[in-house]
Amino acid sequence: MKNPKLYISAVIAVIIIATVCAGCTSIGTIKDNTSTDESGFIMESIDVPQDILEAAKSEVERIFEMHREDFPDYGYVNWRIENLKYSYTYENLDGMRLVIYQMNYEFLSESPKNVVLAGGMYITTDNWFMPNYPNSTYLIFRQDSDKLIFLTSIMENDCEPGMQIFTDDLHRVLSTYQTDISIVGDMY
Repeated sequence: MKNPKLYISAVIAVIIIATVCAGCTSIGTIKDNTSTDESGFIMESIDVPQDILEAAKSEVERIFEMHREDFPDYGYVNWRIENLKYSYTYENLDGMRLVIYQMNYEFLSESPKNVVLAGGMYITTDNWFMPNYPNSTYLIFRQDSDKLIFLTSIMENDCEPGMQIFTDDLHRVLSTYQTDISIVGDMY
């Protein structure tokens, strides 16, 4: 070996590159649906029952499509659920047992310079936006025997389930929800 310093430098460079590459592949690990022809990702750390996950995915997809329509210049191309966890249970609210899950989702933008940040919005270094206040979306489920039925979602950034202001807002949202069901029922 003619130049041991060059050899040692090359080995160190390879080790550094390998370490960086290995580190980059584990950042933001995503569950299952990582193919490019599918929309939506679920972060690996999420561990909730399948029916909760399906309701969350449907709700985020609905919100995502609404934002794409309302803000076409933002270039939103995908969504992910970054956090989803059990938050609280109302044992008897208006005669119902309600189970609340807290969620955080993000939208990927191909036009991040067009997105106007306001309120609690944030952007990650790889152009994932939280278009609302982080961890402020709550999924509301009604428990019927051993089954949870998704009712609606609400956004609360200044309180949490169990607090009086959250409970008052939940009453308001559920009364509107019940009215909407009644109107639809009366149509048939």
